[in-house]
Amino acid sequence: MVKLRRHKHAVLLVLLVIVLAITTVETQSGAERLYTDVLRTVLGVAIWIVVFERRREQVTMGAVLLASLAISWRRHFTVASLDHALSLADHVVLVLFAWSAVYVILRDLFRVRRAGAEDVLGAICGYLIAGNAWAQMNAIAYLLVPSAYSISPDLASLLTDWHGRIALFTYYAFAQVMTIGYSDVTPVHAPATTLSLFAALFGVFYTAVVVSQFVGLAQRPKHETPTDQ
Repeated sequence: MVKLRRHKHAVLLVLLVIVLAITTVETQSGAERLYTDVLRTVLGVAIWIVVFERRREQVTMGAVLLASLAISWRRHFTVASLDHALSLADHVVLVLFAWSAVYVILRDLFRVRRAGAEDVLGAICGYLIAGNAWAQMNAIAYLLVPSAYSISPDLASLLTDWHGRIALFTYYAFAQVMTIGYSDVTPVHAPATTLSLFAALFGVFYTAVVVSQFVGLAQRPKHETPTDQ
């Protein structure tokens, strides 16, 4: 357990990559969707355990995570007419959970005295979690204003259910964060255009700020003891 705790960000990164890869694949059968939801549940619990170490944060984010899981799994047992409302509520709660995790990761990174491999992996985890948060925000925007996006007819079938929308907007969000973009999903007007702009700015500044922090920590003399802000 001690060794696992020491490499907690490495374990979390592996889970994030696995879930990201599975999330962006269109699920067809009920078993595949159930399997995806199980993995996302495991990932949520892993983020809660690894990222939120302070007691107050654990309690608060634990309640948020439980609310998200309750809404997410409730969708398997409700009528189709409630899917829109439940999906919207689920995305909102997940946005809160994901951005809180990103904030804590960055806060802890800027408080470390010497950067190590785990800190680098933690920063990468924060980047992937942030990408997922942007995906959830775009899904919210689509549910509220579908006309804000121009989506290729080849991908339109993904929009019919929750899993398909997440697959599409996860792919779209990371394209925006990495500022590469693709023409098959295009923001037409607000709020999609606003989210696209801020996602691109976030991706650029996250990389620049985190890299500069690591460079500063690497150049800091070992005997220097920085003053906590």
